[in-house]
Amino acid sequence: MAEREVMEVRAVLALLEPVFREMLRADELRSTRFHLAPIDDPWGHALQPDDLVETNSAVVWWRIVGERGASGGLRLDDGPEMTARCVQSDLQDFIAESRFGCGEFRGPRDLP
Repeated sequence: MAEREVMEVRAVLALLEPVFREMLRADELRSTRFHLAPIDDPWGHALQPDDLVETNSAVVWWRIVGERGASGGLRLDDGPEMTARCVQSDLQDFIAESRFGCGEFRGPRDLP
C-alpha cells in the first residue's frame, strides 16, 4: 500500500498562492483571503499553519471581492502540481459564476 502524502497547512498555502496570483486581477487579489479548513466543517473554520492535512481531509475556502467559495477536497496524493491544478480548476469555476468575473475564462495558465 502506498504511503499517504501529509503536508503542513503552511506548505499547502504556499503551494496555492501562485494559483491565486495567476488567476485574479490586482484589485481582486488585494481583496482575497484564503485558508484551509477541515473538509467536514461546513463553516470553513481555518486550520492552523502547523496543522497536518492529507488527501481529502481539507478544502480551500476563499473570499474574493466579498464573495465566498471553496474548492473540492485537496488531493495531495496526486502530487503538488496536480493539487494546484485542481484548485485552479475549482477557482476558475468560481470566477466564471461570480459577479466580478461573470462568465470569464482565466485559465489554465502555467504556474511557476
